[in-house]
Formats: sequence, C-alpha cells, structure tokens
Amino acid sequence: MVRASYRVAVVIALVCIANVAAADDLASFSNAQLAERTREAVVAQDAEAALDLLTEMQRRGTGIFAAADRPACEEVIDLPDGITDWKFRAVARQAYFRVAMSRRLEEGSCACLFEGFTFDAFIKTEMGKSASELTDADRPALERIRNEDRRATEARFRDLEQSCRAK
Repeated sequence: MVRASYRVAVVIALVCIANVAAADDLASFSNAQLAERTREAVVAQDAEAALDLLTEMQRRGTGIFAAADRPACEEVIDLPDGITDWKFRAVARQAYFRVAMSRRLEEGSCACLFEGFTFDAFIKTEMGKSASELTDADRPALERIRNEDRRATEARFRDLEQSCRAK
C-alpha cells in the first residue's frame, strides 16, 4: 500500500514538473510563435495544448485577447437634418478620418483615432463652426480637407498601425 502511494506521488510530481517546464517553454515563445503553435494545436484538435497556448495568449494580452479590456474605437458623426447631399456623410467621414490620422501621426500615438477628438471638434477646428451648422454647401470644403496629403497620410498611418500591433 505504501509502495503504491509512493508511485502515485512520484507520478504527480513528474506531471507538476512537466507543467512548470511547459509553462516556461510557452513563456519563451514570441507572440508570432505562440499564435502559430495555437493554430497548429487547433488544427490538430489538441484541446490540452490549445488551452495552454490560449491561456498564455490571454496572459500576454495578444492575439484574440489583444485590447479585450479597452472600449471599442468608433467614430460618431452627427450631421444636421438639413443635409440632403447623399455623398456628404461619406466625404465628412473620410475628412474626419484623414485629420484624425494626421493627429495620431504627429503624436506617434496608438490611441483610438477619435479619443479626445470628436466630430464636432474636428468641424470647429477645420471649418470654424459647429457640426450642427453644416450645410450641403460645405461638402467642397470637406473634400479639400479629405484630399490634403491623403495618400501619404494613409500610407504613414498604416506603418504606424503595424508598429502598434507589434508592441
């Protein structure tokens, strides 16, 4: 009986040591390696390995767990009821995005584009009036804002986004 208890204790100790070694091994993986191994475990339907890998991803806040604790980054564009130009909303949104991207590029910030920069603040800064005062006649001005260094801004912002994801 004592001998059987001894064997059970040895097996439990070996399992614990293996789990600690596996955890240390997971900690040595880069985020990319961790994601690749997780994909492999899911494809192989290795539930135990997938759970361990996903737990490590959650601990690091990477992959599907990245930014899970942050609120969604969404723009809110409230246009006055008098806007009848069907292209106005798209042009206003694109101009707002372009200016917001430029601001984040100047700051070198990975924060949400719209954090601390409302649509109304954008209109006040760029056009000198509130968003509620916009009319159909303002579309050409918004198009000019949208088009100002648009391609270069978008390219530089893509680079910033990639560097933010790598962090």
